[in-house]
Amino acid sequence: MGMTAARFSEYQAKLGESPVYDPGSKALYWVDILAKRIVRKDMETGSESFVASPDLVTSVQLAEKPGGLACTLSHAFCSVDFGTGAFGVLAEVEKEMAGNRLNDGKCDSSGRYWAGTMNPDLRSPTASLYVLDLDGKVKRRTGGLAVSNGLAWSKDDRRMYLIDTPVLKVFRFDYDPGTGEIQNKATCVDFRGQSGRPDGMTVDSEGMLWIAHARGGRISRWDPDRGTKLEECLLPVKATTSLTFGGEGLDRLYVTTSSELLGEADAGHVYVVDPGVKGLPPNWSRAGPPARRDQ
Repeated sequence: MGMTAARFSEYQAKLGESPVYDPGSKALYWVDILAKRIVRKDMETGSESFVASPDLVTSVQLAEKPGGLACTLSHAFCSVDFGTGAFGVLAEVEKEMAGNRLNDGKCDSSGRYWAGTMNPDLRSPTASLYVLDLDGKVKRRTGGLAVSNGLAWSKDDRRMYLIDTPVLKVFRFDYDPGTGEIQNKATCVDFRGQSGRPDGMTVDSEGMLWIAHARGGRISRWDPDRGTKLEECLLPVKATTSLTFGGEGLDRLYVTTSSELLGEADAGHVYVVDPGVKGLPPNWSRAGPPARRDQ
């Protein structure tokens, strides 16, 4: 398709991650994990703003409340009021495991908020995948991970995809959208031999997976049924981290990057790509009890 990437944001993140597009307000949100910020860009005015987090903020999602957000911190699922900057704890995760922290997260079509943990040594399989369910309870769905990362679901909602970055694999699970149960874990993409390591992930309207190559300076499109790479797009920086579809037609890919991962001068900005295919509408968080305003 001859894809090229152009710089989209003025904001330069230390560690940009977890982009999500809000079609209601026509805004793109993403997190700067190390700077402890949730960043917002208004697509119509071009203005950029952010709210400060009380802790490392590792993912952000749209919430059911208009204009509201949900996010994950090191050990908690939280609600966020972007207008006031207020954070409220919904549920806590692995507070007793000081070595682990939450990493990437995403909502399913029912509004459950999924997020996994990671071990900072990037090798030890002490991490797990959790879900903040609609009843407000956190449930552990699978373990034995090193760095739980990108998440996505198939078009028919019968499969869930999960990246474990250090093992260079995308796993596939059978998924029950009614209960949120996953089973029958299998490898659907083997990333060995690729440039960099698999990080963030999204799915397009044709059911294909898009993956950001951390340290690889590119994004790529994969057929999850065959495990084959279909195409890729190079970016002007190596430290690509995650990606999402957005824009009024959901026909643009927005790619986050990191300025501290490899120390690149021009990294940390969000880049935009015309992929030649549309994405799917974003899901919204409906999980959790009323937040405790104690952050």
